[in-house]
Amino acid sequence: MEHGSIQSDTGHIRYEETDLSFIAENPCHFRCGIYIVCVSGECEVSTGAETFRLSDQTELIFLTGTLLHRLHASDDFKVRMLLFPKDVFLKAFLPIDSPYLNYANEHPCYTHTPDARSQTTWKQLCIWMDLAKMFFSGNYRTQYEDLQEYNFLQGLLLWLFNTVPEKLEINPKYTRQQLLCQQFLQLIREYGATEHASSFYAGKLCVSTRYLHRATTACLEGRSPKQLIEEQLVAEVKVLLSDPDQTVTSIAEQLNFPDQSYLTRFFKRHTGQSPKQYRAKKI
Repeated sequence: MEHGSIQSDTGHIRYEETDLSFIAENPCHFRCGIYIVCVSGECEVSTGAETFRLSDQTELIFLTGTLLHRLHASDDFKVRMLLFPKDVFLKAFLPIDSPYLNYANEHPCYTHTPDARSQTTWKQLCIWMDLAKMFFSGNYRTQYEDLQEYNFLQGLLLWLFNTVPEKLEINPKYTRQQLLCQQFLQLIREYGATEHASSFYAGKLCVSTRYLHRATTACLEGRSPKQLIEEQLVAEVKVLLSDPDQTVTSIAEQLNFPDQSYLTRFFKRHTGQSPKQYRAKKI
């Protein structure tokens, strides 16, 4: 699916400079990995069940893709964005310790601090983005494109892995319940389009549905697992409704609703509009 000039998936690493306005009207579900570095202004973006606030020197990374929707942004908001295919990521990630994947999933957002160490890391990150711009923007091509993509992404991931200790000093240490909630939100990003039952996620997390409910209501502003799953699902429906080739029936099938009428009732309960009314306002 295309959103403006930017697609939701890519077969090659791509570099973009953007204000994310292409996902302001409708959310987009990126199937590829996405790394966003804010260089000016402020913005709120949503992954469905979770909202992140971006400001100058904020990083936001989703290694295997995510739903993303720009909610509010200042006039001077601008990011440098890297999109990378899943197959290149999986190949590049092989020699890297899995704790980095866990860290990135649990801490996708990080804002650099004014201290010298963090500012040095920020300058190094900007160099990585300069390299990405040189190699992966516009129509730049080389006969060793696959090797260049693999080497670049592996180098970037190794560098990011080495920044984890510094970031852990800034990020608060999670309680067991808070960590469980972060893992739950990551699972919702991954499975929320098709898995609607709290029991599925509780099983993945090896806890009871009761304990999961207790954790999310305590740590996520009183929201229950059911509410969080449904918030993600509403966003997933909006992504598909933005594609004019998708019928409501086909959307219901893709998102594991029993039928079209069930989807219509669900969507209207959460948005106050039927899918048809929502789509008509977006055209």
